[in-house]
Amino acid sequence: MNTTQYSIDFTVAPLHHENNLESQKIYEANKDRFSNQCRIVYEAMLRGERLTTTSALLQYGIGDLRRRVKDLKDEYGVPVQSELTDNRFKEYFLILNN
Repeated sequence: MNTTQYSIDFTVAPLHHENNLESQKIYEANKDRFSNQCRIVYEAMLRGERLTTTSALLQYGIGDLRRRVKDLKDEYGVPVQSELTDNRFKEYFLILNN
C-alpha cells in the first residue's frame, strides 16, 4: 500500500503551453477531458496497476497514455516510472512505499 499520496486537484488545469498555436487550441478545447484522463491514470497507478498504451486504451479508453503520463510528470509533479517488459512494451507505474 502507498503511504505517500499526492494531493492533486484535477478540477483545476495547470498552466499549460503547447509548442504551437494549433496544438494550444486543441488542448484548450479538450483540457477537461485530458484532466479527467490524468486522474484515471493516476488512480489506476495508485492501486498498483502497471499500464501499457494497450491496457490503458482497452481498460480506460485512454488513447494516448504517453501524453497523459507526461502531463502527470510535468504539470502535476507525479514521479511516474517506466520500464520495458520482456515483450518490449513500456509499462508505466508508481513506486508504492509500504
